[in-house]
Order: sequence, then structure tokens, then C-alpha cells
Amino acid sequence: MPAILRLPITNVYAKGDFTVRVLIGSEANELQLIIDTGSSTLALHSSRYQPEQDNHLQRTTLVQEVIYGIGGWAGPVTKTSMQLHGDVSLTLPQNFVALATRGEPPLAKADGILGLAYNRLNQATDISEFLAQQHPPLSTSLPWPFSQCGVDALQQIAGILHVYPKQNLTPWFSNIEQHGVVANIFAFYCQRSSIHHRAQKAQTAQDPLNQGWFILGGGVEQHDLYNGDFQNIRVWHDVYYNVQVTAIQVGDLAPIPCPPGNGADSANGFFDTGSSVILLPDTTYQSLLQHLVQFNPLLQTVLQQLPAFTGVEQGLDAKLIKLSEWPELYFYFVADNGDLVKLACPPHDYWQMNAPAFGLCSFKIIAQLPHFSNQSIIGLPLLCNYFTVFDRAVHQTGVIRCATARR
Repeated sequence: MPAILRLPITNVYAKGDFTVRVLIGSEANELQLIIDTGSSTLALHSSRYQPEQDNHLQRTTLVQEVIYGIGGWAGPVTKTSMQLHGDVSLTLPQNFVALATRGEPPLAKADGILGLAYNRLNQATDISEFLAQQHPPLSTSLPWPFSQCGVDALQQIAGILHVYPKQNLTPWFSNIEQHGVVANIFAFYCQRSSIHHRAQKAQTAQDPLNQGWFILGGGVEQHDLYNGDFQNIRVWHDVYYNVQVTAIQVGDLAPIPCPPGNGADSANGFFDTGSSVILLPDTTYQSLLQHLVQFNPLLQTVLQQLPAFTGVEQGLDAKLIKLSEWPELYFYFVADNGDLVKLACPPHDYWQMNAPAFGLCSFKIIAQLPHFSNQSIIGLPLLCNYFTVFDRAVHQTGVIRCATARR
């Protein structure tokens, strides 16, 4: 029988994003990897893992280069073992692991990223021909071959890679599911989208608000983590966990229609456990701010003080934010049966108290970044109100099941 593995997770390493503890390689190096449904690559960027000491390591002629919304990296692709320890333990002998050798992944103090999306986001480049042309010829992408030819910048590396053949690697979760280790389902539970800072810093890591659960191979049977029935949101593509966001509502005001996506199915957003914010297309974001002021004109004073998003979390004096004055927000999605699913985002979730420091408050909804497509990223501020199950076995592309989280 496939296992169900319930793993504790924490947000203290990755500035609000949640990480899971894994043991990598023959030396069982303990690493914290970001749980990310917005990517598919398993990538390490940590001095705590030394590949030359890993007797399980298998080298390849493959490399990967990934650019995120903020930051990016490039590095060799290898295979090695992984161990996971929760209420039960799993040893996974062969896993594609990229070593982020160049660039700056957006990791904070985490050691890497555990991508949980689908195959088409896990592309690698076979540089066999490039390796054979080196002097002397090389046989694998580790050690990193671009160092000896003076290529260091990501843009330069990308320019070289584009002429070589590509292939899609089986992502980590797809690999263990296809080998029958776990069923084709996982679940996510958290209470925060920012680290909750206490007056005494020593208490932050132990704060229950900064903890959560990652359940491999199951979800709906975890009755202690949710109340009521699940609502099922349709997933439109096996790329990201793409969804169709039809509208956003401020309190009891008229809903704000969301612009459709570019494809025939109108998918215009995706669920992203690796995003500590909700990102909205610029027109939708501006409409949201206008509706907040329409709901309560007193909110204008606070909204005018919101800092511009720079990739670094900023906060206002928490004394300015009276949560009772702020409305519930509602997000509408197309359900798996064609109806609408309505999910609530309470004020205490889109305003995170004691973040990014004790006594501050962080607004967790941002506008579209200049280089982003016109779509919404549904991140942790909405997910932390729900127990979220990514059931990939339904309808080929899967469904996202949401039930109200117990908090």
C-alpha cells in the first residue's frame, strides 16, 4: 500500500514560505527545502550539502536554469537519495537534484526548493556536445563546466544553453507517485503567510503560528486539520496548478470581475504554496484598493502609506491597523463541476501582525510585477484560512480541495 506521510513544516527559514526537513545523500545531510507548488524543480543551494562526499551521487550531462519572479539560478543535474521522517519514514533512492551553482535563488535561510508542479516546468538541457568540445573533454556537468570557460552570469549561461537539446525531467513528486511510494495526492496546512515575530526572538522558532503540516499521499483523512466539507476547484493545466479566478469581492460590495487568461479556457491564476503574498493583475489590484475605500473611507489613510513592493517584506506600525475596520475578502473560482467556489480571506490573513518584526503589520496583497504575465498568484494569505488538498488523480489535471482550517 502507498504510504501517507505527515511531515511537520515551518516558515522560520524562508521568511514566511514553508520548508520541510529532508535528508540528502549517503551522508544524510539535513536540509530545509521550500514547499513550492509554483515550480517543479528540486534544487539545492547550500554549503551544508557537499556532493563530493555523497556516495549515492550519480552525475549526468544535464543542466538546469530557472528564473523565478524574484531571483534565479543555474547548475548541474544529479541523482541522489533522499530520506523523509514524519509519523512514518521513507527512503527514496534516486531523485533528480539540481545543484544551484550560479545565481541567487530566493531562499532566505532555506537550503533549496522542492518543486511540486508538473513535468513541463522541469526542463533540463543536455550539454553533451558542449562538454565534448572542452579542452580536455568533459563527461558530466559536475564539476560545473562553465567556470573553466569564464562564463558566470546567468544571462551568459542562458545564451549558451538555448542551442542545445531540451528534455522534461520527471519532477520529484511525480517520480515517487509513479513508483507507488505515495498516492497521487498531497495536502498543505499553515496558519501564517509571514513569520510571527515575538518580543523575545528566542521564542519565534517555537511559536505554533509558525508551524504547519505537509501530507504526502493523503489529505482528506486528516480530520484534525479542517472543519466541514471540501469545495473543489478545477485545475485547468498540468503545468502549474492553474485555476480560473472569476471575481474578488470586498465585504458585501459588488464583486470585481477578474480579466480572463489568454488561453481558450480562461485560466488566469495558479495556487502557489511558495508565495507568501497574493499577487493580482494591476487593474484588479487598483480596483481592490478602490473598493476597500468604498467599504470604509477611513482605510484610505492606511492604504496611502503602503510601501512599494521591493521583494523585501515591509510593515506599518501595527497601531495603525484596526482589523475590525477591515472587510473580509472573497475569491471566486470555477469549480470542478462548473459552479463557483467562494473562498474567504479574513483581515488577519491579508494583514499579518508582528511581521516583518514585532510591532509591525504587513499587507500581503501586491500588484502585478513589471515582468509578470496578467494573472493572479494565489499564495499563502488565502491558503492559511484553508486546509488545501492537491488531488492530482482527478480529471487528468486534478482538483484543488479546500476546507476551512482548524486554527
